[in-house]
Amino acid sequence: MDAEDLQRAVDEAITHGVRRGHLHAVAEDDVLDGRTITLQGRRLVNFGSCSYLGLETHPAMRAGVVDAVVRYGTQFSSSRAYVSAPPYARVEEELSQLLRRPAFVAPSTTLGHLATLPTVVGPRDALLLDHQVHTSVQSAATHVRAQGSAVELVPHNDLEVLERRVVELSRRARRVWYAADGLYSMYADFAPLAGLDELLARHPQLWLYLDDAHGFSWTGSQGRGHVLEHAAPATLERAVVAGSLNKSFAAAGGAFSFPDAETRRRVSTVGGPMIFSGPVQPPMLGALLASFALHRGPEVAERQRHLLRLVRQFNALADEAGLPLVSDSEAPIRCIGAGDPAVAHALVARLRAAGAFADTAVFPAVSAKRSGARLTLTAHHTPDDVTAVVEALAQALPAALAEGGSSLAVVHQRFARQLRRGRAAPAEVPAAVPVQRRPGLRLERADSVDRLDPAEWDALLGGRGAFDVAALRVLEAVFARGGDDAPPEDRWDFSYWIVRDDARGGAPVAATFFTTALWKDDMLSSAALSAEVERLRAERGDPYFLTSRVLATGSLLTEGEHLWLDRSADWRGALRVLLDAARAEEDRAGASALVLRDLPDGDEELHELLVGEGFARVPVGRAWTRHLDFDGDDGFLASLRKKARQHVRARVLPWEARYRVDVLAGGPGAAPAPAPAEVDHLHDLYRRVHARGLDLNVFPLPRRTLDAVLASPGWEVVTLSLREGGPGRPVAFCATQVGAEHVQPLFLGLDYDYVADHHAYQQVLWQALRSGQRHGAARVLYGLSAGLHKARFGAVPEERWAYVQATDTYNSDVLARLAQTVAAAPR
Repeated sequence: MDAEDLQRAVDEAITHGVRRGHLHAVAEDDVLDGRTITLQGRRLVNFGSCSYLGLETHPAMRAGVVDAVVRYGTQFSSSRAYVSAPPYARVEEELSQLLRRPAFVAPSTTLGHLATLPTVVGPRDALLLDHQVHTSVQSAATHVRAQGSAVELVPHNDLEVLERRVVELSRRARRVWYAADGLYSMYADFAPLAGLDELLARHPQLWLYLDDAHGFSWTGSQGRGHVLEHAAPATLERAVVAGSLNKSFAAAGGAFSFPDAETRRRVSTVGGPMIFSGPVQPPMLGALLASFALHRGPEVAERQRHLLRLVRQFNALADEAGLPLVSDSEAPIRCIGAGDPAVAHALVARLRAAGAFADTAVFPAVSAKRSGARLTLTAHHTPDDVTAVVEALAQALPAALAEGGSSLAVVHQRFARQLRRGRAAPAEVPAAVPVQRRPGLRLERADSVDRLDPAEWDALLGGRGAFDVAALRVLEAVFARGGDDAPPEDRWDFSYWIVRDDARGGAPVAATFFTTALWKDDMLSSAALSAEVERLRAERGDPYFLTSRVLATGSLLTEGEHLWLDRSADWRGALRVLLDAARAEEDRAGASALVLRDLPDGDEELHELLVGEGFARVPVGRAWTRHLDFDGDDGFLASLRKKARQHVRARVLPWEARYRVDVLAGGPGAAPAPAPAEVDHLHDLYRRVHARGLDLNVFPLPRRTLDAVLASPGWEVVTLSLREGGPGRPVAFCATQVGAEHVQPLFLGLDYDYVADHHAYQQVLWQALRSGQRHGAARVLYGLSAGLHKARFGAVPEERWAYVQATDTYNSDVLARLAQTVAAAPR
């Protein structure tokens, strides 16, 4: 997924949340008291505020703002490189005293990262980013990469991987920095500070850059935060620690603290946003001074204790109620797992009906399958508020799960690979949760095409591509029964699903097939990015770098609309049954994503449902189809546009007679079987094409694919050999699946010595048309890529989409960072 695709997917997900009324809301209050807000005329207890200590309404804070406005005005419009407002020096001096180390105030935490990270991480350094570090840090890391520093992602809180990369990078880097959050803002898990202390003790080149934005003020002596309070003193000597003054401190700006005054001075001097961005304005400087004074006194300490009591009360009540609390940390952020986005939206809606406002945790903030309701506790809340909201959750969650056709067991399974490493899941939760049946709809599943009703399957899906029963038998022969000695990329799991409506006599409402297979994560990326990934695979000696097991409709060898739906029946309910089953299968198989492939453009009803289910839409490309609606070569030429007609007359038709075309029909006794050496040669021609096919980067098909095709009816292999001047053996071939109404070339081979001068590829496309005519087909399914060549034969395109729901986004995020590097490289 490139940057444009990601932007589109985020836009669609956020827009869906806006339509549900759960995002981009605006409070309607004339006066705010900190505890409640009004939305759509309804007064709600606010569990969505990050002002954890509730200082924003404190009289001393109001007085500090008023005093600063009276004395200094509403703004001081000057760059700090020239002159600062009068309170600035005092603000930074008091902040340094509170944090007990040199510190400055940035206009915002985000701008502070942009100033600090590229300054402290030099070109001879390396930067390792925790996969879940805040997006503001990841944005600043792009500037670090631009100056020549090595930047990589490491899995979230995985100290083993972190240490391995530190050891490897220390061989060539001056320092290896690790950037992480002190407290992660969605699920409320903390950075593993004790383990980081040990790593720093073992590796003198390791330094830390920790964003404790959500850990400041509500915890730690005088509000110095989680990291500064709990990290070892020796660790802090090699750590930059940032925090927010805009959350629990109830003012504005970002706080950045350093192990020494010289580093602080240097960042203040050369950090771009510290020079060119606007400063924190006088009203908020007054608020900061008032907040610091409160943090030095007893009131903040009492508010911290009150907040901790509320957190512990919430945790205890949630445990008693059996709620799936994602992390049992004692942080004021609490997340209740819901699983699917639709369930999370329904849960939040029910909470609002019960009088509580909570945030919806959905993609892109979290993995779509791990959505939930995010609640924040503040000092404004009372024990009664906590009791009431837990009771509301205990009633709302089962109802929301039932509404979404899910269950508590499903939720526990969804989060089993996430944050509960130290907590055992309930004993009743199986490894893969059974599908929740919807009334009247019944799911049938088969693990082999031979367990299907051939006539029914072919009637539903057989005309859409190379996945009628005969074609699927070939795929199973190659990839499901390849033997344990086959490499992992050649071992696929097949599953066939039909949803039936018992109220309609068991008539099918939805049907598809899935394969679980090893994908190259760059499969749909640009050729330039795939080339870089292949270089890294070779450099590392690891062909499985950036690969993932994926559960997808169809297979890596089929193209076409793999999902059949009866739109006259309850297709939405049937599709949700399929999705429930697929998610359970994904968990069972340990796959990283669920993908619905090759869906057509313009199906707005289907699109809206899938976005609501948490899928991100990604373009697959254009599928090219040539309808055989002409008679003879003259009719074919007449159907083409002028330039295409000229091309065919010059480079296709005159060359056909120069080739000997042999049609090897599949199936026993259909034609003399080619000798093994001949099949080896054809496979070699295929490997030459595969090596150049980085625009759709997949693992190569094994040689036995050709054997299976040649042995199976419903297939044919067409070979092209030059009659004169050639090597005496085929210079091109195409393996084609022959359906009832279509032919579909699935893979081909070329000797590139004969492509430019002898137009071998053009002849392959032309012979596909001949194959369609020979079999009386209605169309040739040319598939993806090479659109210019296919358009010259009169093929018409149709945009196709994949809908992706990722469970583990680590590899895709690594790939996204590599894409930035490739895009920035000189051409």
